[in-house]
Amino acid sequence: RILGFNSAGFTIPAARINLSLFNIPVAEGSLALISQSGAVITSSLEFARKRGIGFSHVVGLGTLNDIDFGDMIDYLGWSSRVSCILLYIENLKDVKKFMSACRSVAMIKPIVAIRAGKSELGRQVIAKHTGRPAGEDRVYDTALRRAGIIRVSSVDELLEAGDYLVKNNVPSGRKFGIITNSGGLGVMAVDALARKNVPITMLSSELGNKLQKFIAPYSGSLDPICVAADADADRYQKVLELIFAAREFTTIIVIVVLNRGPDPVKLLKAMRQPAAAAKINLVYVWIGDQGDLHQQAADLSDRKTRICFTIEDAVLSCHYALRYFEKLAKLVLTPHRYNLEVTYDQISLQQARKLVQGYLVKNIVSLSSQSAREVIALYGLPVNSSFKVTSFSAARNLCAEMGYPVVMKLDYDKVNYKSDIAGVLLNLRSDEALQKGFAKMHQIAEEIALDDFAITIEKMIEGVDYEINLGSHYDIEFGPYIFIGVGGIQARIDPSEEVILPPLDRTLARKLIDRTKLSRLSQQIRPFDLNELENILIRISQLVVDFPEIETLALDPLIISDSSRMVAVDVKINLKPTALISPAHLATTPYPNQYEFHETLKGGTPVLIRPIKPDDAAAHQEMVAGFSPQTRYFRFFSLREEITPEQLARFTQIDYEREIAVIAEIEKNGEKISIGVNRLLYYPHIDEYEFAIVVTDEWQQSGAGYLLMDKLIHIAKDRGIKEIFGLVMRNNANMMNFIKKFGFKVVEREIDVCRVRLCLVDCQ
Repeated sequence: RILGFNSAGFTIPAARINLSLFNIPVAEGSLALISQSGAVITSSLEFARKRGIGFSHVVGLGTLNDIDFGDMIDYLGWSSRVSCILLYIENLKDVKKFMSACRSVAMIKPIVAIRAGKSELGRQVIAKHTGRPAGEDRVYDTALRRAGIIRVSSVDELLEAGDYLVKNNVPSGRKFGIITNSGGLGVMAVDALARKNVPITMLSSELGNKLQKFIAPYSGSLDPICVAADADADRYQKVLELIFAAREFTTIIVIVVLNRGPDPVKLLKAMRQPAAAAKINLVYVWIGDQGDLHQQAADLSDRKTRICFTIEDAVLSCHYALRYFEKLAKLVLTPHRYNLEVTYDQISLQQARKLVQGYLVKNIVSLSSQSAREVIALYGLPVNSSFKVTSFSAARNLCAEMGYPVVMKLDYDKVNYKSDIAGVLLNLRSDEALQKGFAKMHQIAEEIALDDFAITIEKMIEGVDYEINLGSHYDIEFGPYIFIGVGGIQARIDPSEEVILPPLDRTLARKLIDRTKLSRLSQQIRPFDLNELENILIRISQLVVDFPEIETLALDPLIISDSSRMVAVDVKINLKPTALISPAHLATTPYPNQYEFHETLKGGTPVLIRPIKPDDAAAHQEMVAGFSPQTRYFRFFSLREEITPEQLARFTQIDYEREIAVIAEIEKNGEKISIGVNRLLYYPHIDEYEFAIVVTDEWQQSGAGYLLMDKLIHIAKDRGIKEIFGLVMRNNANMMNFIKKFGFKVVEREIDVCRVRLCLVDCQ
């Protein structure tokens, strides 16, 4: 493999390897820095040297001719030496690999990134010195958000975030509280948290009443909780124990002024176990004469406990921990490839495909408004009916049938806005107005030398409350993305739009709307049905998911009338020929519901074999908890009693681009129950796929195992995987007999374990 070109090299301090141009000593640590720019690395190392920050790896990628960001993130994600990954990005070589690697690794360790090229000029400079085009910054922004990456703006902030996240003090929620023996420091902490958008949770009246006897009259029932200057360790401890029992917080900042407070180390050690049991993070702030506490802090800190020596330090720790927590929460969102929320219709899909392919065969890439309306109507998108006529008599007869008022438009699609050539006439309310309009359109057609004169007539939408511009564009790196913003004349003055990568589900559609002014307008000014706008966004998403050929789709504008009716009054679609087949054109891989299979077990019980989802976590944990010791031992090669939250997340929040896990799900007494799982794990550093199958004891002779293996092999073949392997305990005779039925062969034997392999194509 090649690093570069124009690479500044790499260094691995713990291994004493330095094949780089870096002239600044690099301390050993657990931060990994990957950068396309050698100068950014130099700047980062100087900042790190001053702050005492160490690194596990520092790598200059250069122009990404071979090794790229996806490769490095995959590699570092498996390294126990790495706790947090820092990136400086200009552009990407393989977007899908990058997104897949980040979504997989971000679940277990934070990734922080700077992305250069916010301006058009900046993107031009990047293209010149890397030889590769750079995508729009707003698309990068939503892509990094979707990949679980924390984005920052400067080298200082990059290293600062890495330094705070390296211990991975991730909270279990957004509920932050403060305990302090100084009212002034408590107020400063509240203000600093507010500036960083870290929420402060107010005490419940029940907890406030319980705390009164320990803190009254110092702070009432407010947060921060002021235990007063004379508070000893006993008072701190009792207040914390009440907070732990109430379970109203996920992180507590404990401020201790040292020269008048309790022994901070003794307090920390006493509270460590109760806090862990309550699943609450503690961030201690020790203010005053610190003596040798700085030296002790490193040994006393762990994943649930952090020690700071300034308010600002504690606030930044909470800020970055919260950002990572929120990124993890967003990673579980993986919309379906075929969205069931839009009552997906395969017949409409085939009709739309026939239309699109027909246009491309005729080299038609810019669809007329009429043709574009026909395509989007097949996806249930609301569009105002438009009728094409070539004579005044036909226009008059049409208006007599539909009724006035109407809109007249020149049938001319070579301009973005027909109003720029006066090609739109609104609010025509009589035959006389219609005739004058028809004559005016004739005159315009002559002025622009239009050969085939025609006009379109539409019913006028009255009582317009909002005009919205929404649809999709195609980014040079990330492919299609969905946009939404204001429409009509206002869009020319304020063209700001919010964007997101498809596919969308209802949750992501609402998140996109909430980033615009529309959510607030619908609540505070003139209400409209946000659910219907979500439906429209989901249908647009499904259309661009199904058709890699769509380069641009715009409903411009979508009108919301005073009756809350939503309808597009103009539609634009531009096509481009492509060899890509859906979903290969997407930057993010959708939930593969094409791999859902309805089968029947031996006893006649219906079973659904389907890919696992994040919301299967509770059922999955219950399934594992029900394993017998033997089943648990054969599956995990140990007698572990339960799986940790981190393992549960890893088992259920998978990246469908690189691996798959199918579960067997039955219904019992109206409840859906998981009775088995077969997963195909991908090891990118060795490019191998490992299966791991298990069925609950009760259902081991039901045929569930056979179905799980049969479907997993089918999926592997469908994805072009050449071979899969597995590790089986040598004394697990039933499993050895089971896998031989599918053609697995033993290729290696160790003392306790056999390695088995199945070739899915001709293997050497």
